[in-house]
Amino acid sequence: MKKETGIFCEVFGDNPQNRILEFFISLRELDHSIGDIARELDLNKATAYNVMGRLIKRKIVLKSREVSGAQLYKLNTELPEVKIMIIAFNKALEIILNENSEKQKVKLILSQ
Repeated sequence: MKKETGIFCEVFGDNPQNRILEFFISLRELDHSIGDIARELDLNKATAYNVMGRLIKRKIVLKSREVSGAQLYKLNTELPEVKIMIIAFNKALEIILNENSEKQKVKLILSQ
């Protein structure tokens, strides 16, 4: 079952690379294995490995450590293009929060 897309994919398009980028951006303090990413995003493992290969080559994600034989990767938050993606992601979240806050205010006023 395909997971619902997040704000990053809504803005930039829903494809495996953007889904993986959104996953890393939203959980940027953590590191992840490719298998876990594939499972969490309901992606074919081969697709996840191909996309991760491109992201690793571009240094968007970096090897962080190895745990029980599994290589873990983390978002390279020092890369200028990654910083821009994080800003865009945070701004999109801010817009959604403001929209939802306004809707809650209207519901509160209407219920009085």
